[in-house]
Amino acid sequence: MLNCLRDKLGETLRDKNVEEVKFSEIKGYGSPITKAAIKFIESIVNDFAIYNSVRVDTITTDNECLDGNNYDYGNEPELERMYYCVLANVVRRWGCTKWGFYPDMNSGVNWSEIVSFLNMTRMQKKVEKPLLIELMFGEDEQFKFSEVEELNSVEEPLVQLADLFAGMARFSHEDDVNCAEWLERWRDPRQGEMMTSMGRNKGDIERRKECRYRLIGELYFLCRRHGLYVSIRSENHLKTWRPKSPINFWDYGRTY
Repeated sequence: MLNCLRDKLGETLRDKNVEEVKFSEIKGYGSPITKAAIKFIESIVNDFAIYNSVRVDTITTDNECLDGNNYDYGNEPELERMYYCVLANVVRRWGCTKWGFYPDMNSGVNWSEIVSFLNMTRMQKKVEKPLLIELMFGEDEQFKFSEVEELNSVEEPLVQLADLFAGMARFSHEDDVNCAEWLERWRDPRQGEMMTSMGRNKGDIERRKECRYRLIGELYFLCRRHGLYVSIRSENHLKTWRPKSPINFWDYGRTY
């Protein structure tokens, strides 16, 4: 299924004549990158997520030590524990023990440490340590990342998709109530979808924000239409209230 998804994303990149989709480059609604990003979202939801054939799990923290602009590398273990939580959670939900792991080589994260820790962790019916998520497997089983390869995002559309979802999650947190309020104002009450027109007299910063609101809105209303339990108004940022949903936004530090 990932191969099928990769092919569809690659087709979108070629069709829009775009080399790479990155959330940081979402600045204007008419730009090819933004159009490709919207097509990415439509593909993952309409062609894959609603059939439970792939998952997107996005974890977000408000911890200042994990802020991308002021990252404290002395707190690296905290970041590694955060990634450990989301990976262990995904392993549990899929019920598989053998995995391949392909992170973005440009992330600056010590992936080898995370994978080494994961590969030493056995599946147990009950785990006492609070950072270990309960995994419903036999006591002697162990999940294994047998293949680990850092990938260049320019060459791997799936990494670009991950960047897009991570960017939307973080932006919705940082922008607080503004994104939710904007979606409420710009929603078409008859269709439950975003209106396409935008004000042309606003400054670059405001236009860039509105473009990102629109992108988040495309995802939000698609998820609502298909009953995927993604919310933005309840806590003023992207949040999935049913973690089983294949589009899962969750906050670090909270357990299900």
